[in-house]
Parts: sequence; C-alpha cells; structure tokens
Amino acid sequence: METSSKVVTIGLIGAGARLRTVVKNLTSAHPGIRVGAIHDPDPLSVEAAQAEFGREIPAFDSVPALVSTPGLDWVFIGSFNHLHSQQAIAALQAGKAVFCEKPLATRLEDCLAVQNAVRTSGRPFAFGLVLRYAPIYQKVRELIAAGVLGELISFEFNETLEFNHGGYIFGNWRRQTALAGTHLLEKCCHDIDLANWITGSLPMRAASFGGKDFFVPKNARHMARLGPDAQGRPAYRVWPDPHGVNPFSEGADIVDNQVAILEYANGVRGTFHTNCNTAIPERRFYLCGTEGAIRANAITGKVEWRRIGHETKLEEVLAGPAGGHVGGDEAMAVELGRTLLEGTPPAATVEDGVRACVAAFGIDQALDEGRIVDLHPLWRQAGINPK
Repeated sequence: METSSKVVTIGLIGAGARLRTVVKNLTSAHPGIRVGAIHDPDPLSVEAAQAEFGREIPAFDSVPALVSTPGLDWVFIGSFNHLHSQQAIAALQAGKAVFCEKPLATRLEDCLAVQNAVRTSGRPFAFGLVLRYAPIYQKVRELIAAGVLGELISFEFNETLEFNHGGYIFGNWRRQTALAGTHLLEKCCHDIDLANWITGSLPMRAASFGGKDFFVPKNARHMARLGPDAQGRPAYRVWPDPHGVNPFSEGADIVDNQVAILEYANGVRGTFHTNCNTAIPERRFYLCGTEGAIRANAITGKVEWRRIGHETKLEEVLAGPAGGHVGGDEAMAVELGRTLLEGTPPAATVEDGVRACVAAFGIDQALDEGRIVDLHPLWRQAGINPK
C-alpha cells in the first residue's frame, strides 16, 4: 500500500473496459493517485468510469479540452488504436506525462511522431506492455541470465485464444483494421515485444501466412451447435461488450489465424502462431539453447526448465496465477504507481513500443505480400540499429 503523501491526478482518454481495469488496479494499490477528468465519445464508457471512480469527475467533450485542464499530472490513453498517437502527442505538447495502452500506433510514421514528441517534451511516458511486469516472464529472464539455456538457438511462441475470447475480438471495434490495426499488432504485440525482450534482439527476416477462415457468416452455425453456457449466454458472445455485434457478421477485415517464421539479428530463429478459435488456449514460449530448454505457459502460470544431460531433472515452478496476464495487471499497478509517485523508470518505454510495432509491421508485410521480407529498411526508417 502506498504511504507517500504525494497526490497525482490523472485524466482518462478512452475510458473503456481495459483502461478502467488498469486505473482501478492503480488507484487501489496507490491511494495517492486519483482520477480528475474523463473524455470518451461513448456515453456508456463515461458513465462506467464515473461510476467506478467518482460521479463528481468532470467529463470533457474533446481531447484538447481535457489535456489543457490545469491540475492534471498524467493522461492515460485507452482509446481506439488509430487515435493513440495524436492523443499522446496532444497530451505531451500540453505538458502532461502519458501512459498509453498498446499498440503505440497503427502506422510507423505515427509511432515515430510519438517518440519524437516524448523526446522533445521531456515528459515521462509509460507504455502498456503489461506482460513485461508479469512474474512468469520475469522468471524466464532470470533463468536465462542464470545460464539455464546456455546460448539461445531457436524458440517457438504462440497466442491461441479460447473461442469466446476470439468471439469478443470479432464482435467489437478490434475487428476493423482502420480502428485497431491488424490482429497481430492489436492483440499480439505483447508477444512480439516479449520475443524481442527475451532474445535481446530484433527480427530481421520474416515470412507469414494467415487468413480469416472461421469468423465468417457461414460459420455462425457453430453458435447454435454449442448453444448457450450455464448462464444462458450465447457461444462466442460470453465476454460482455455493450456494443457487441455478431462475431460471424460481415465487416471484420482482420485475420483469425496467422503463423510466422522469424530470423533475428543475433541469429536466433523463432516461429509464432495465433488462432482466435481454440479449445485449448495457450500463451507459451518454448526456448531451446546450447545447454538447456525453458517452457513457460501463461495460461497455467507454469515455468519448466531442464539442463541438457544424462541425469538432469525437469524442474518447474508456478510463477504467477493462471489467466491472461498472469499477475501482470497487479504487478504493473504497483510498478506504474512508483513511476507516477516517485519517478522510477517504467518497464516499457516509447522505444519498446516502436520496436514492437516495427516487428509487427514487418511480419504483416510478409503476410500481405506473400514473400520473405527483409526488415532492414523498416529498422533504418525507425532509426534503430538491430543487434
């Protein structure tokens, strides 16, 4: 529990369910942090945020009005992804510190504009790569540093979603690339960032294949085939969304499955797999090195490792609660509070956001063009020297 007498006031832009969860965890862990302003064009989101954080909190009708409000120390952004960059830049130029949910932007030029605004303003910027805070991935990094792997040679990682989770994505704004960017960027930039972080390198070549093969109108029959759950909620629509549409309806232009093959600047090779309709969800890393292997599954919270040898034993530990962010939400709230109240550096920066986006852009270029893509031009454009 935070004991500092300092008070930090934050404004919320895009007060949807995800940002409300972030802020609820943050204010619960640190009573010195409070919400002082809200902007969201959706009155349902404004109502939900005021019910959560205080009926007296003013709602502003525009981003400029909110960011120019005296007394706001930080602006937290959780709006549609294509708006992140312009809203973050507006807040930074108004002298506010910024927390921005992932992804940083949906275009490379917008990512670089945010990075430039952070550097020019000199204001703190924290980025919502919540899995960096999760104990399970901290444990993986600890094991690698301890030499369990020796030298990393190759790895595989995935994010295969439980079918109702996939239905949620295809039943709201995330189904449209104009608002969200691609599925890889919107949903899997966490995983891409973790791969960059764990390997200590960046992908230089990528091949990718994918498509929208399940969430199409003809497959709406699967809702009837499964029927409702025990609470009477229709299959594929169990996750609540006030504006939810039928996930099998026309209008979605993101893929529901994708695979990628990656080669990193340090010679490490990896494969990635995502699917939005599975019966056995996984978010798993399997890392193979010269002296050992590590396997970590964020759904179970289990980390396993074994050194190569005749009599070595498989070791394991539960490094976090089972579930999506494996304790990352709570851990981020604690650490992010220290960033706001004490000025400690965040675990994820604007530069990390740029790297995750560039990697995703390159992989999706390979998907769109049907060829192996050399990412060197993208890294040069971003001003990054891969290693």
